[in-house]
Amino acid sequence: MLRFVLALSLLAALGACAPFHRPLAAADRGKVQEVDVRVVVAQESFMFSAQPPGVSAALGGGLVGALIDSSVQQSRQKDMSAEVQAIVGPLLDYDYRAEAARSLEAALSEPTAFPLKIRSSQVLAAMPPKAEQEARIAATRGGPAYMVLLLQYALEPGLGAFTTRTSALLWQDGRAEPSYRAAAIFQTPIGGTARNAVIRRLTANDGQVLRAVMRESLTQTLHAVAMDIAGARGTGVKTARFNVNGSWVTLAGQSFDEQPGRVLFRDQDGAMYSVRSAAP
Repeated sequence: MLRFVLALSLLAALGACAPFHRPLAAADRGKVQEVDVRVVVAQESFMFSAQPPGVSAALGGGLVGALIDSSVQQSRQKDMSAEVQAIVGPLLDYDYRAEAARSLEAALSEPTAFPLKIRSSQVLAAMPPKAEQEARIAATRGGPAYMVLLLQYALEPGLGAFTTRTSALLWQDGRAEPSYRAAAIFQTPIGGTARNAVIRRLTANDGQVLRAVMRESLTQTLHAVAMDIAGARGTGVKTARFNVNGSWVTLAGQSFDEQPGRVLFRDQDGAMYSVRSAAP
């Protein structure tokens, strides 16, 4: 149980969006010749809430209801409640890393998709060990820059929305401090009220809907980060609906891009949101 709580606390801390935004300065952007991109998706760290809307979770301000780690995924522990098993079991059969890899490959195949020249890209199951990470950052002195996107995904309480929260960091010139840091939040409503009906819809036809949402989440996250690195400016204040702890609230921020049915904006701390413009 202690291991469970510690793991939950660590994942909540890692996934929390940074309260600040450090844009990539023009001088630093000009120094980047190539960049190695690593997207970290911990498939076994799927977070969700098994609680109904309006009931606060014990940890994470209500946004994190439970953590299902690899041991749970492999053994489907018998002491899990029937409700949790019914929700988690079917969803963990789909590999987010596989969908993320497809999305990453498709996005970076477009020459103008990213403002930096990508030397290599890879989806990882976990952050590298500390020593390896420090060595990789040190290697950016005289070598290619190094970007990590650490992604967490969750179903909001009541299964009303699918959300990802991504921390993006870029290191260069051997400096321990990132020259770029940003937080990107993607959310899309998944509709429905009865949990069983929602799960059936997400997993029907070999998870067609769930797989598509997974791919879209990374595509939109990469797009938001790319525009931010390129210095996209705000075009005016926009409002959008966002699911928080199972309830829909209205958020407002400076819009910096719009696509059919979706708006991208920044909040006052610089965190980027990609949300459906026609959410409930």
